[in-house]
This record gives sequence, C-alpha cells and structure tokens, in this order.
Amino acid sequence: MTRTRLIALASASIFLLTGCGTVPGFNPGVAARVGDDTVTMNRVDDVTAAYCRAAEAQLQEGQVLPQHYLRGQVAGALALRVAVDQFAAEQGVSAADDYDQAVAQAREQLGSLPDDQVQALIDVQGVPIYVQAVEKSVGEQQGDSGNAATKAGEQAFLTWLDEQDIDLDPRFGVSIEKGVTAPADTSLSYGLSDTSTKANADQPDTDYAAALPDTQRCG
Repeated sequence: MTRTRLIALASASIFLLTGCGTVPGFNPGVAARVGDDTVTMNRVDDVTAAYCRAAEAQLQEGQVLPQHYLRGQVAGALALRVAVDQFAAEQGVSAADDYDQAVAQAREQLGSLPDDQVQALIDVQGVPIYVQAVEKSVGEQQGDSGNAATKAGEQAFLTWLDEQDIDLDPRFGVSIEKGVTAPADTSLSYGLSDTSTKANADQPDTDYAAALPDTQRCG
C-alpha cells in the first residue's frame, strides 16, 4: 500500500494552501527552520520546479494549479524530512527497509521521467512513507514488532515533535501537526482582485488560476 502511494502522483489530493506576502522573522533565503537546521528557499524552488513538471503530465487538459500551492506542499515535506532525520539520529536508528524498497520500486516504475522529477516525487510524496519507516525502526528498537512497533514509534515521534522548535515561513500556509504536514491559515496578505481571490481559494477555480502569469502557475 505504501509503495503505491509513492508511485501515484495523486495530483487531485495536492494540498490547497494559502498565504503570500512579506514575512518577518526569517533570514533571507530561509524557508523553514527545524532546530539548528534550515531548508532554503532555493531548495524549495528547485524541488517545486521539478515536481510541477512531473505533475503537468498528470493534469487534465486545461487544468492549472497556482504555483504557490505546490511550493507549500514541497516546503512542508522538506521540513518534515529534516525533522524525522533529526529524530532518527537522536534515536540511533535508520528507516526500516520498507522505505528503500518503496523508493526502488518507484524509480523503476517512474523510469520514463527525468531523474530530477523522480527525485522530486520521492522528496515530496515519499516523506510520509519515510516517517513511518523511521517510526517502525524506533518501535522495533524498543522491543515491539509489526503494527505495535509502528504505533510505538509514532507516539515517540509525536512526543519528540512537541519538544522541538519548527518554523515554516508563513507564506507557505502549511504547518507540521501530529507528525504530518497540514494546511494552515498563515496568510499575511489578501488578494483583492477577483482573479487573485478565486485562484487562491481553498478549492481554486482553474480558469482563474490559468489567468496567472506563467511563473505563478503549474499546468
């Protein structure tokens, strides 16, 4: 089941995020902070560009998504990956083999795509699988097995997350809650035009999204 989730692009379930504008409290070029580690804006933009190209092949004719929706999903996924890497390092574990197997199968089945697009799909859609694989390893280290190991590791990760300082640039409209990324109302500015408000709604009108400049849309 987890391997299928990684292979599927699932563009229809892409997080619909809100938020834009000038954001205080972040050094230039920083998209997210997880403890002492950061995710750069350049990293978010590079992964988003490749992720968009991969998504375009799955979008129906005429379907368009505002680019900032994808940037939010990417920023959240990259920040969560940094967090779970820190958690794994503190626990002295690596991800269970399930993750490597899922990635290998994804690379095989997505082989027709350029490498950067395949990696972008793994970087974004593979993160929940990676989190679960680390949680499983933590649970097994504690002496559990099977589903019990995953549940024990999940609880340990949630407890650890509650003690961490994790900040994402509010313009992305995304947060990390209960071990997953989720849309968050962190907008610091509001679109005034009809095109802007409809393109940035919770369920964006693709006709209005299509009216955005090429650099602000995917599809």
